[in-house]
Amino acid sequence: MTEILHFTKMEALGNDYIYIDRDRYPSLDYPALARRYSDRHTGIGGDGVVTYSRHDAESFEMHIYNKDGSEAEMCGNAIRCVAKLLHEEGRTEATSLRIHTGAGLLTVDLLFDKEKEVTGARVEMGIPEVTATPETIEGVEGYVASMGNPHFVILSQGDFPLETKGPMLEQSRRFPEGTNVEVIRPIDRHTLKMRVWERGSGLTRACGTGACASAAVAIRLGLALSPVCVRMPGGDLTIEWSGEETRSLYMTGPATRVFDGTLQLR
Repeated sequence: MTEILHFTKMEALGNDYIYIDRDRYPSLDYPALARRYSDRHTGIGGDGVVTYSRHDAESFEMHIYNKDGSEAEMCGNAIRCVAKLLHEEGRTEATSLRIHTGAGLLTVDLLFDKEKEVTGARVEMGIPEVTATPETIEGVEGYVASMGNPHFVILSQGDFPLETKGPMLEQSRRFPEGTNVEVIRPIDRHTLKMRVWERGSGLTRACGTGACASAAVAIRLGLALSPVCVRMPGGDLTIEWSGEETRSLYMTGPATRVFDGTLQLR
């Protein structure tokens, strides 16, 4: 039997996913869908699949499946896209949304242009877990951090070989569930450059939680002051954090709807 699957392709700073309404399709094998259709040559193409659904009367929830089928706790770029999509699809008229993720319940405030189109969002990302004490893992010195998902942040002034070191660090025994790997270089007190190897997806053009973790590490080390502009190959995110261990971190960035499509599932 053939089933028609409706989906939306969205991107935020080049971090692109296939978005599917889980309320409409509750029983699909989403890890298998991510593995099959994330391929940029034989599928739709993307960094994975994101599902969104109603959680209760006051909130929604999202799930992220990497291109290898593994499930991620959180994606800072994807949550902005989910909020934009929910608003544009008429699922909510609210401009401040509460979305459940594997990293907890987060608040997303939509941003609008003069034509009242959603252009992006500011997200309360929760309290970062960071340390100013470096660790050497697989021969690489860096800083372990968490935004509800794991990160290993490396300071580098040179051309760090992320393509080869990234997968090695991702799979290190230090991180039983794998880790995201960020390489950062401070430009000035309010600007960082960052590249990322994402757990389950490899090199990507941007990572929202990676930008948050990187800015938090730089602030904790005294290398940066809030707000921090994190520059990635896909574009920039603005990160705000006081550095206080009891204060939430905020991320602001764009979200873009690329196209809507259908698939024939057999």
